[in-house]
Amino acid sequence: MTGDGKMLTGFLPSRKMILVASVVLLAASFLLYTSAMLATRYRVPAPELIVQTEMPKVRKPVDVGLAKHTTGASVKAKVETEVLRDVVDNSKARSYLKRYNDLFNKNEKNLKVNPNDPSSIKTWWQAAAMIDWYINSPIRYRCKNRVAFGNWHVCQDEPYLVKKPCLVYSFGINFDFSFDDAMGKIGCEVHSFDPSMNTSDHKRNDNVTFHNMGLGSSNSDAFNPRRDMYVQDNQKWRMRTLKSVVQMLKHEQRVIDVLKIDVEGHEWAVMENMMETDMFQYVRQFMLEYHLFPTWPAKEDYVHLYKLYTKLREMGLREFAIGPHPKTLKVDKFNNQGDSEYINYFFKRKENWRS
Repeated sequence: MTGDGKMLTGFLPSRKMILVASVVLLAASFLLYTSAMLATRYRVPAPELIVQTEMPKVRKPVDVGLAKHTTGASVKAKVETEVLRDVVDNSKARSYLKRYNDLFNKNEKNLKVNPNDPSSIKTWWQAAAMIDWYINSPIRYRCKNRVAFGNWHVCQDEPYLVKKPCLVYSFGINFDFSFDDAMGKIGCEVHSFDPSMNTSDHKRNDNVTFHNMGLGSSNSDAFNPRRDMYVQDNQKWRMRTLKSVVQMLKHEQRVIDVLKIDVEGHEWAVMENMMETDMFQYVRQFMLEYHLFPTWPAKEDYVHLYKLYTKLREMGLREFAIGPHPKTLKVDKFNNQGDSEYINYFFKRKENWRS
């Protein structure tokens, strides 16, 4: 109808036109439905991690050094065969570096630093900022079946599933056997270690054995520990490297399904020794509590500690759970601690290894 009330004529569709339009609409609907189904079936999931796994082919030995973390960068290693390395984008650590710069850079110099390039980390506070980022950064492996065992977690995804027969080492107990007992209940052979408890070696139950011994970066029968909340007087401890513990227990060429370490600051030297002796290759899951106390380790060592932490991540130890602790960001009272639980992404059992 027009504005003056007259009826429009000549625009009524015929039956043939209606039929054609209906067919067109049906065909379009079918195409849309088919496209949606195909998209759903073959959709590529969005990446959960900003991680590249690179396997550089090296025909001859190359220079030693940590990989330079630039997005898409090639990774160098002193090897003669193919090597797997994780390259992680740490760009979001810039906010940590800025905060630490504002707090601790009293010279107020605009120091150039690239969170993806370890060689650019020069000062203790830059290293502390990067360690803080690592402790708090997003997890890099999303465990679908994370199970609590006492006060720690284990990832029960394949191929990291822990089941009988299994081997667990637990260093640092302080009379809390909740993790150790829980692992023993599923049938694992568990060995617990803590020299600070002043408790003799004993069989706790059918599956859990306690050793009055500590984990160190060298072997000693008269180690004098620093005093802290767990050590109030002069003590002498028996200490062994992880490789020596394995040999002592006759566990050579056995997979360590879970390795838990909470040794109040000694973890840095232990971790370096494990890298030097290539012991991480035997570990499927790794639980560690990191410690930076006000006076120990020394701040002049922080850059080295940061590089150790970086190397651990490059080796394929990916966090599936983190537990940052409250921290103090003051020079004289600086304190930062955190729990990290890892799967060994590049773990590969060799034919002659035993469970």
